[in-house]
Amino acid sequence: MKNIKRTSLVLTIFSLFLCLTTVAQAQGKATLINKYCPQTTKELQKRIKSVKKVHKGMYNGIFSPLSSSHIDRYNRHVNILEGNLDREVQLMKGLLEKAEQQGRKCQEMAQGLSPHIDKIHGTQTRLHAAIFDSNTIKYKKLIEKLGGEVKDISGELEKHLVH
Repeated sequence: MKNIKRTSLVLTIFSLFLCLTTVAQAQGKATLINKYCPQTTKELQKRIKSVKKVHKGMYNGIFSPLSSSHIDRYNRHVNILEGNLDREVQLMKGLLEKAEQQGRKCQEMAQGLSPHIDKIHGTQTRLHAAIFDSNTIKYKKLIEKLGGEVKDISGELEKHLVH
């Protein structure tokens, strides 16, 4: 009978320990979300994740050994990806404008991210021009540059999330 009580007590304590560690982890993750403008930050994270996916599709499309077709304005896959990139950049710009209208911390975050989004927009514009010029070599270089810019903006957003 003593063993049953002891086992029950140990299981109860273990269950409480698991419950408390789960709560502590959840609170730890919650501190990563910017407490000053959480909705805008969450949306920016989604947009950056989408830009990463678009970049991955562009990279895989151009550097694939199976891809023998050249990049031009008639390549539907490339046009869709370039359109998606343009859409994501426009959405991020809209989110920055929204953040500018919120508190001081949101404005600081928007000012920190603005140059990165402008760089991505500039690269997107040059990608569009490279597609219409059918300049595959320039397109490859721009895709690689876009990857670096996406990493930069991800790091900048993470920096603002911690503060």
